[in-house]
This record gives sequence, C-alpha cells and structure tokens, in this order.
Amino acid sequence: MNIKQLETFLEIARCGSFTAAADRLNATPSTISARIQDLELDLGVSLFDRSQRRVRLTAKGRELQVYAERAIAACAEIRTRVGSGDALSGLVRLGVAELVAVTWLPHFVDLIHRSYPRLTLELQVALTADLQNLMANGEIDMALMPGTRFDPHLATRSLGQVHFAWMAGRGLDLPNRRIEPADFRAIRILSLGKNSFHHRTVEHWLNERGDAPRVVDLCNSMGAVASLTQAGVGVSLLPIQCYRAEIASGALRVLETCPEGPLVEFFAVYAADATTTIPRLLTDLAAASSTFEDALG
Repeated sequence: MNIKQLETFLEIARCGSFTAAADRLNATPSTISARIQDLELDLGVSLFDRSQRRVRLTAKGRELQVYAERAIAACAEIRTRVGSGDALSGLVRLGVAELVAVTWLPHFVDLIHRSYPRLTLELQVALTADLQNLMANGEIDMALMPGTRFDPHLATRSLGQVHFAWMAGRGLDLPNRRIEPADFRAIRILSLGKNSFHHRTVEHWLNERGDAPRVVDLCNSMGAVASLTQAGVGVSLLPIQCYRAEIASGALRVLETCPEGPLVEFFAVYAADATTTIPRLLTDLAAASSTFEDALG
C-alpha cells in the first residue's frame, strides 16, 4: 500500500468513475485500474462496486475512506511543515467569481506558482450559485466568491469588500437629482444571471422600497453588462474599482442614488474538514493577493 494508491482511491470515490479520476490525476485509465487492483490485492477486499455505471464504495471501501483521508492529510501536513514549498504537489480545483477573475486572479495564480511550483490548478469561472453547487458536490476544492451566508461545513475567510454603484452611459435620460428605485420603473436594468449574487443584490436594492418589479435583462458576463450600459441600453450595478477609466472618460457615469450602492464582501471558501492543508495555504495567498477593500476598514 502506498500514498499514490490511496490518492487514487479517494479520487475515484469523489468522481464515481475510474476514467474521470484518471483525467483528474493526469494518468492513464490502465494505471488507475492497476493501482486499485494492487490496493485491493494488498488488503484482500473489494473496495468498489463496479456493477453500475457510476462506481460506488463497498462497505470495506467506506471503511478505508476514513483512514485514507487521515493518511493523505498527514502526508500533506508533513510536506507543509517539514518540507519546502517545492514538496507540495497535486491538483487544486478552484472556482472563481468573474469579478475576481478580471481583477487580482493573475497575481494570485502567479503567487501560487512561485510558492508551490508543483501544484497544478484547474480554474472555473462561474456565477455564485453555480460555485456553491460545485462546492456542495465536491467538484471544486476551493472557491473565491461573494456571499453573506455559507454552509456551516465550509470554512471561510474574508477577501475584502467591493463598492458597487448604479451607472449609466452618456446618452441615457435620467432625472437630474438623487435617484431612487422608483425612478427605474421605465428604464431597462441590466444584471448578471439569476444564479448570481449580483442579481440578488440588484433585486434587493430595487425592492427595498417595496416598488413593483422592473424589466431586467440578464447576461452571464459583467464585461458585457458594462458595455451595454455604456451603449445606453440601460443602467447597471457595477464595481467602481473596475471601471475607473470609463468613469473618468465619461463613458460611464456614477449615479447618485438613495439608497447608495452596496458594499459586497468576497470570501475564500473551502470544506472545513478538507483532508489536506492546501486550501488553507491558498487562502492565505488569496488574502495577500486581493485588491478589494479591507472589510474591517
């Protein structure tokens, strides 16, 4: 029995497939099968029920899973505390909100590669609800996303806040005074999709005074929302720090509103019972990389 076999065993248990585990581990399906066959021969038990399309753990497999997770965690702890950053290896599946992706993600990834050169990253940029589902299903190891409430089984660390403001393009005719939700009744509103934290924030602001619903166009890209706003298609709630150049040039104008645009807090999120220390280590790097405002400031 060795660590490679246990890592392979746990990856198959997570994926429910030998083929998917091979992809995750950058190995051939025959190599994956051989590792499990050797492990089963060593232990003298069958670890997987292969009778269905999605392989499942046997009773002995579930029993081994507990010990395998402890063994992997112990090895990661040894590499972290005793070894150098070069000793830490493996695949990290990272989910990222778009606002992180277009701001400080490149610096964060560069810092990871310099600190832990043997780590491999698999990045997914997605809306908040999709990231939450990926975390719940064990399809990503860590997420960088906005939120207010998280599952108690998740560990979280604040990465700072982002100030959002309502913005419009040059040509849109709006009242020459402080704007309230009621003023948007006849104006098209642009928002990220319904699975996004952005959309929930927009709805909360619009409904704060109990007004009737508005016409809201949905898009899965904040960059596209900003472009449509500049073109005068409608108004949108945008992060000020991302569009300072457009605001300075007059392509976008920040609207004075009541209530003001919200501060949205972002977090690094990972399973509190993660079997390795890698997510916690990367959370430290994410906090160091973030350009968002200090939530305590």
